Amino acid sequence: MSLSLWPTERLARTDRRRNAAPDERARPLALTHAASGGQRLHALDAGAQALGLRCGMSVADARALVPGLLTRPAAPEADRAALKALARWCGRWSPWTAADPREPGRDGVFIEITGCQRLFDGEEKLLGDMAAQFRGLGLTARLAAAPSLGLAWGLARFDPDAARGPLSVGADAAPRRLAALPVEALRLPDDTNERLRALGLMKVDAVMRQPRAALARRFGLALPQRIDQARGGEGEALDPLLPARAFRSESRFIEPLMHLDPIRAAAPALLERLCGQLDRAGRGVRRLRLTLLRVDGRTFDVEAGTAAPSRDAAHLKRILDERLERAEIDLGFGIEKLVLTAPKTAPVADRQGDLERGSGEADADQLADRLVARLGEDGVRRAAARESWIPERASGWAPADRGGYAMRPALDRPLLVMDRPEPVEAVAEVPDGPPRAFIWRRLRHRIARAEGPERIAPEWWRESGCEATRDYFRVETAEGRRFWLYRDGLYYRETEAPRWFVHGAS
Repeated sequence: MSLSLWPTERLARTDRRRNAAPDERARPLALTHAASGGQRLHALDAGAQALGLRCGMSVADARALVPGLLTRPAAPEADRAALKALARWCGRWSPWTAADPREPGRDGVFIEITGCQRLFDGEEKLLGDMAAQFRGLGLTARLAAAPSLGLAWGLARFDPDAARGPLSVGADAAPRRLAALPVEALRLPDDTNERLRALGLMKVDAVMRQPRAALARRFGLALPQRIDQARGGEGEALDPLLPARAFRSESRFIEPLMHLDPIRAAAPALLERLCGQLDRAGRGVRRLRLTLLRVDGRTFDVEAGTAAPSRDAAHLKRILDERLERAEIDLGFGIEKLVLTAPKTAPVADRQGDLERGSGEADADQLADRLVARLGEDGVRRAAARESWIPERASGWAPADRGGYAMRPALDRPLLVMDRPEPVEAVAEVPDGPPRAFIWRRLRHRIARAEGPERIAPEWWRESGCEATRDYFRVETAEGRRFWLYRDGLYYRETEAPRWFVHGAS
């Protein structure tokens, strides 16, 4: 399946969900990226292509041709992630699907439908259902089914019949269809395609008539291999998007359980089995769910999170017990089945033991887990790093069960960092010398030693970031007191009168 307009159509779907202005939806759309010489077009929608624009043009040239062109920054990573999600969604037709991310205009999805046709009353109805579903999603999809993966790829992108509707090619017609395709249908690098065209080899048929050994000598082994794959003579493995492994253990009871005590008693065996599965997979629990099934079919879920990946059955039982005590569960006529799952897991790194070093970090994580289980997720917070180099922005508070204590490498900072810097009057050499003296809270301090500056540039990408460059100095007064001062703004380049602030003390 070919999704020739995938980047722009994905963005259009996102804008519709965000209620973009109707006039913007009607304008031709181009996605741009930074390249040598400035911004260039990365991907185009159907309207922009119809107006003569092409990928690789500069944005300035494109706007000269189409003044009403709407531009947005390209997001290749988001495109690939969304294409992978779309490939998983295609699992409704086959369990074997794979995303095929390429340059704009060549994106697509592989779907192995062998053996699945009978579930839809034939291949024709299966392809028709695919086409209808993608039209409903607002996606331009060209569908082609063929005996080989390589031929299906080429047909979906280059066969004119695929543009008119789903195309199905059997083994008898496959050689003829392959021969009529352009050389680009062989999935070769662009430079190889250019060299073939320079030699007058425009179609696959012309390439296949050449001696195989001569092709290999001149273009490498990739060219004859691609021909063999398209013909079906050489197998090509599909790397499918398999569903994530489910970690699960369950227990069914002969007689319904009417009290929580036997449920708590059954939890250790469930946890031991679940932790055994996690141990073999090298993963730990980040989210634990115990599902209680009543005899009348109703279910109750009890969930608990962990601050760090864990497969310690004893620790998980303690936090599960805390949750069971706080949960309001109507046992009704009894619980006949317990199901324990780990819907969210993470890799666990093995560590070398150390007799001299304690397990303080692990103890802190387990304490946080128990406090969260008892007080709730919003009742416990822990320090967390933030994506900022501005000191007052660099740290904050986050829910205790959403990550460990890992911070970025420590910088040379004072023991006390103020939430808000306080202004001071300072005397300093211009343009960028250290302070010689300053007045803070009506007290004058004469500086004996100073180190710096440590320059922190403004966060231009934030709407409310610091607006000027900061030069930080670590200073020591004649009395031995230490402060952390900074000059706000560069002399002459940003301001004629830089201000000074104290931001910390030791």
